[in-house]
Amino acid sequence: MEIQKAVIALEHPELKVAHIELLEKNKAVAVLRLGSGENSSFGNVILEKNFLGWEIVRGGSLYLLEDSQLNWGHFELRDNLSSYSDLLRGKITDPEIELVQVITKYGKEYQARVIKYNNDDRFWFLIANGELLDATVKGISFEGDVIEEIQTSY
Repeated sequence: MEIQKAVIALEHPELKVAHIELLEKNKAVAVLRLGSGENSSFGNVILEKNFLGWEIVRGGSLYLLEDSQLNWGHFELRDNLSSYSDLLRGKITDPEIELVQVITKYGKEYQARVIKYNNDDRFWFLIANGELLDATVKGISFEGDVIEEIQTSY
């Protein structure tokens, strides 16, 4: 796939493309795992297709925290994508978490997508047109128990 080739061209050691999400005709987000073990981080890049092919516009990553089961991060899309403004994402490190729910500061509820990759690894993400900062994110078990609840604020 052309998008994956553009991401791999970053030539980062131990880079794994976990997922690619097409957002619009010529825009996409790739979710990445960088490194391994204690030095691993999780991130994403925004790509745009132009006459030369797919090109990375910008990206960001976050280190995984030992005491977090959701390892969240916020990425603003407003500058690059006309239809969406925010991306929340994270790596799920607790096997009991089955789904991730996001409740905005205005009370709107979303269910984030949970993607399985690399056998047992899972991450979650939510792309929305609206402010996702100051939201509540809940990692919920199959039985409906809240395993972790966090606020997305800096």
